[in-house]
Amino acid sequence: MDTRELPTLLAVDDEPANLLLLQRLLQRQFRVICSPNGATALQLLEQNPIDVVLLDIMMPHMNGYQVLQTIRSGDGATNDIPIILISAMSDAKDVAQGLEIGANDYITKPIDPEVTIARIQTQIALKQLQDERKKVIRELKAAQTLKDNLLRIASHDLKGPLMNIQLVSSLFRRVEDKIPSGKDWIDALEASVSTMQTVIEDFLDTAAVNSSLVDIKLEPVSVQTVMDNLVRLYHAHAEKKGIVIEAHECSGFVLADPSRFQQALGNLVSNAVKYSPLNTTIRIWMFQEGDCVHICVGDEGPGIPVEERSRLFTQFGKLSTRPTDGEHSTGLGLWIVKHMINLQGGEVGVECPPEGGSVFWIQMQSA
Repeated sequence: MDTRELPTLLAVDDEPANLLLLQRLLQRQFRVICSPNGATALQLLEQNPIDVVLLDIMMPHMNGYQVLQTIRSGDGATNDIPIILISAMSDAKDVAQGLEIGANDYITKPIDPEVTIARIQTQIALKQLQDERKKVIRELKAAQTLKDNLLRIASHDLKGPLMNIQLVSSLFRRVEDKIPSGKDWIDALEASVSTMQTVIEDFLDTAAVNSSLVDIKLEPVSVQTVMDNLVRLYHAHAEKKGIVIEAHECSGFVLADPSRFQQALGNLVSNAVKYSPLNTTIRIWMFQEGDCVHICVGDEGPGIPVEERSRLFTQFGKLSTRPTDGEHSTGLGLWIVKHMINLQGGEVGVECPPEGGSVFWIQMQSA
């Protein structure tokens, strides 16, 4: 067999006789490179692809522990090389010291050839498994990055046409009475645009959460300001369904990321509008307990079946209850809310009163 096909072993010992013995014992199974001291060994490691190191402990100038520590303290490819210490010392403290520094195994002199070869092969096999695992992880990360990038590109390319469709829709809305069934057609068009926007936003948020790209910057945030913004944002949708959004005074500040907090709370308000029966009321209020602020969004819907409550706040956790006016749901909204609030140090949950309806709540640290 060509020695270039054999695993490469670096033997480090200050005794030439010991190096000669190791070379003769191991040359059939390994390509053996010899080093008479620690400094030369470190140079050889930088210059050659080494599969395993046999390292003598008792050497002048730079002992085996120091060589081992130097290798393990690096951040290059040599940091993961299996290292087997060899020494006449068999004291448990010496073994423990070597293993604590980062040795993979320990062999005492005089060397047993069969045991030595078996331990070397075991370390090489473990290293190969570790390398394969790292390769799989790299490939999975690359695939995840590619998926996220494609998702962002596709979503970005969809936003432009959607804005154009919204613009055309608003123009046609002005003359809908002059087009046969014009109002129905424009209503259907706007519903489709709304669905597409929901899908894009939910999947973009999901990609950000899964790839840990959510940038959270905590600062004092006025609950009243966020609530006023959300009432204005969802007023038209609620009014279309005859739903009243009743927002009580929400004075106070929470420690949160302004945009992410509004996004999470807005998702709860949007869900309340989406799932509430026609001509009902949605109530939003807050209260404080100690250092925590609770913001609640209550609706008058049918509530959540007991057997389905465990699926709330889970990814794609769709329930049997459906939106009351044909709105679209991806099953990601509450899962995104939970992650966004948790990233800000808060909690999210739901209460299901026996008389019906649902009360979703967010708990945040008071600022």
